Amino acid sequence: MLNNELKIVSRIAKLHTPSTAIYRMISDFSFIDKINPPDDRVKIVGCDSDMCKIAIEGGGEFTMVIEERKENELVKFSSDSGSSFDFKLWIQLKEKVAYETYLRITLHATMNPLMKMVAQKPLTNFVETMVDKLEQRFSVNSSTYDSNYEA
Repeated sequence: MLNNELKIVSRIAKLHTPSTAIYRMISDFSFIDKINPPDDRVKIVGCDSDMCKIAIEGGGEFTMVIEERKENELVKFSSDSGSSFDFKLWIQLKEKVAYETYLRITLHATMNPLMKMVAQKPLTNFVETMVDKLEQRFSVNSSTYDSNYEA
């Protein structure tokens, strides 16, 4: 039997800001333009506060919706019922001490073997680029650093 499950777990990033500032940003899809990956195979088609439509070159489109918010700790995203494949994406936050928050992104997807083969690399790049962009955004040395971010 073919394995149709795809699991991508990002590296753990250390962000130099309180979890509240990061949570405010990631719990509303208006943040997506700030971390949009530079991968030409993944495109953001359109977003509002609770949903975002994404296209993968050669793999179709899917829509992400915010499924759950746990203040300052977790935001769970999932595909909507009309998407071409089923997935869940979690952004987890763990504030160790003030101005030191650890972040990890996990993606679980179920798709046919062909879609999995086409989508695995772009989705892995998408997840890792999201981590990189959030890390850059909340770097103390960043010109866009703002621990009081308001979505």
